[in-house]
Amino acid sequence: MIIESGIEAMRSSARSAKPTVALVAFDSLGDGLIYLMIAENLRQNGFGVTCYGNIAYQMRHWLPGLNLRNYPQRDQFEREFDAYDLVIMSPPQFLRDTMDEQKTAALREKYLLICQKTPESWRFDHTERLRRTLGAKAFEQLQGLTNCSGSIRFKKFSDESAVEMTLHYMREKMHLENVSKEIRLTPPDGLQFRRHPRRIIVSPDSAGPEKKNWTPSSFIELCHRLKARGYEPEIVVAPKHHSRWANMASNVFATPCFPDIDRLSAHLYESGAVIANDSGNGHLASFLKIPVVTIYRKKNPVFHWRPNWGPGIVVCPALTILWPGGALWKPFVRTAEIVSALEQLLLGSCRDHSA
Repeated sequence: MIIESGIEAMRSSARSAKPTVALVAFDSLGDGLIYLMIAENLRQNGFGVTCYGNIAYQMRHWLPGLNLRNYPQRDQFEREFDAYDLVIMSPPQFLRDTMDEQKTAALREKYLLICQKTPESWRFDHTERLRRTLGAKAFEQLQGLTNCSGSIRFKKFSDESAVEMTLHYMREKMHLENVSKEIRLTPPDGLQFRRHPRRIIVSPDSAGPEKKNWTPSSFIELCHRLKARGYEPEIVVAPKHHSRWANMASNVFATPCFPDIDRLSAHLYESGAVIANDSGNGHLASFLKIPVVTIYRKKNPVFHWRPNWGPGIVVCPALTILWPGGALWKPFVRTAEIVSALEQLLLGSCRDHSA
């Protein structure tokens, strides 16, 4: 697809009489996918939207109906967005690192700042600013969005996932008439959904602290258990962790390396299922509608950040013990329960396919 500059997007939108909206995503994998969902819902509701983010840009071949771009260079970052009528931004980490009180005040009056949870200092009603700066028709089209800054988790939720909370946010704060978590993907040519149904991707790392991750030895044991039951387990980790896992003496399993999200997505898309820590890989598999078993460190199978686009089950420890330095949970996750959850998901997906 052709990637337009910000100025070209503005001119194109002017010709179609649509006000221009830039949506800038946070730079983690799970958040990046949430913002792709927001961008697609904005598009489906008639907005001329361009989504910026490292994850969004790497997924551009899967979503050709969306205008997806990488982040601008840092020295051009703010200048890029001068072309748009409205900028909805979850500041990337490099920008958050500079957000002292003065910088935050300047950004919130220029951009509509959002995130899953934000400080109150991010809130700003852009209604009057946009009423002054936009033509009457453009303002009328954008008015529902002008006061949706702040937290996506804008009210008290119970067991809703981050995906479901974002649907509430789009409906109640962005005032979108039609919202859906269903994102129509266009897989690159040659790919076949779950071509390898017995291939199970085991993802033992995460972007979070080590306390979130089940132990490497437990994952290796899980792979042996899967192989004994006729599955084809593969270990997939982030490129920066690949050498450690590929050279691990106890790891006798295929450990492919994927240097970007596009190629990782292709491999996940053709696999039967994914077993992962609470991690971005689990969210990506779910986004692709691949069944996901999530290993979570707390006794809460409906925790907010569980993957929730496709079929999934959360496996929690049977108990946790408070311990100096943190909770002890890893010994209390049962391998048999993970395998049972996997086979429950696979059975369900077979029934769905036959139906």
